[in-house]
Amino acid sequence: MKILILDIYQNDSWRLVKDTAGGYGTGNDFGKGYMSFFFNKFVSKMIAMPPMHAMYTFSVLEKKGVSVEYTRNLNIDEIKLYDFIILVSSIICHETEINALKKIIELTDKKVFVTGIFGNTMKEKYSMKNSYVVPGEPEFFFNAIEPDINLYNEFFVDKNKINEFTFESDVTKLPFPDWEYYEKKYPLKNNFLGFNSKSAVPILATRGCPYSCFYYCTYPLQQGRKVRSRNEDEIIDEIVHWKKILKTNKFVFRDPVFSINRKFTEKFCKRLIERKVDIIFLIETHLKNLDDELLDLLYEAGLRLVYVGIESASQEVLSSIKRYTINNDEQYKIIKKCKDRNIIVKSMFMIGSPEDDENTINETIKYSNFLPNQLVQFSVFTPYPGTPQYKNFEDKIDSKNYEDFNQYNLVYKHEKLDQTKINILKKKAYNSFYLNFKNFSVKTKSLLSIFL
Repeated sequence: MKILILDIYQNDSWRLVKDTAGGYGTGNDFGKGYMSFFFNKFVSKMIAMPPMHAMYTFSVLEKKGVSVEYTRNLNIDEIKLYDFIILVSSIICHETEINALKKIIELTDKKVFVTGIFGNTMKEKYSMKNSYVVPGEPEFFFNAIEPDINLYNEFFVDKNKINEFTFESDVTKLPFPDWEYYEKKYPLKNNFLGFNSKSAVPILATRGCPYSCFYYCTYPLQQGRKVRSRNEDEIIDEIVHWKKILKTNKFVFRDPVFSINRKFTEKFCKRLIERKVDIIFLIETHLKNLDDELLDLLYEAGLRLVYVGIESASQEVLSSIKRYTINNDEQYKIIKKCKDRNIIVKSMFMIGSPEDDENTINETIKYSNFLPNQLVQFSVFTPYPGTPQYKNFEDKIDSKNYEDFNQYNLVYKHEKLDQTKINILKKKAYNSFYLNFKNFSVKTKSLLSIFL
């Protein structure tokens, strides 16, 4: 059997990554102007990775003896050579994906499995003649079902056939994603971990997030709210494998909240140190999970960059989106602890929340410069279909295309702000931080001295 995984993208001049935002994807559109143009080009060159579920699915099929290929190019002549197509869904490339799906169905007789959480959320959009939306995490679907052409075809005839199967959700049952294959076709990059050409390998230690921000966050839609952990030595075995094969020591953990299970985190770091595996890595976590003892252990294990969600300096804004966080003084102290240990902190802020206005956003911009973080990201509040909060915004959505839902556009009618004002404030936020020459040398030194 031959299967093609089609992971198609809209042709834009900024970074597009489908793996972020819980599999909905994000796109860094910094707007217009010279500085924004530079940011768009810079980030698009510095960060690149495919959806993790696509590469897990690739390896599951490969292990089962399927002849499988991955591509980002829609080529009808190539598609005709395969028995089945797997189309990777997202919100940031939704219209492009739908057009590709229609074209495949109109010009070939091929059957298309649609994978990804956005395909599940917008099932009616992706459900067509000769398409089947794979429910849940697709790697477990293909792992449970033997690759037989007749069996695969039955899913397109009987949509309820899936009920005949039992699906594992145990992340320890999956093979390693085949990054060696992927790297031969496309780059793996996250060069905020140092301005060098080494591949930054995406890796998972845990899936699932139980935090209250599920109200607006899509990760629980993709992975559930129950935390599922891999075995510590299995993770390290994967790290050692890719260090040898890809000649890199850079890893990007794609866990929604890396240190959510302290006992697991401590055990993993200690085993990494015991096995003398020399790596540097990036994580995303919640500031409340970090303290002196754990930071010392994480640094010794190789942590050099941590993403933390701050969102807003205003407690009223945070409460309106049901975002739990620690107070601003504690945020400062913990970020300072990271900086003192030479761990770079990227603080992520969000403007355009329902209770935001120009004053609260300016306070957040001011706060971003006050914190001892070395990197920042300013995105725009986005009410995502499928999340609990979306019901409050359905009648306010004024964007015609889902591809606008990239966390950099205001896609709903805000009571106090419009897209023009958001663009002005977004530009101000980035310029005030990255063009702050008082701190510029410190930020540059932090980035260059650790990894080069």
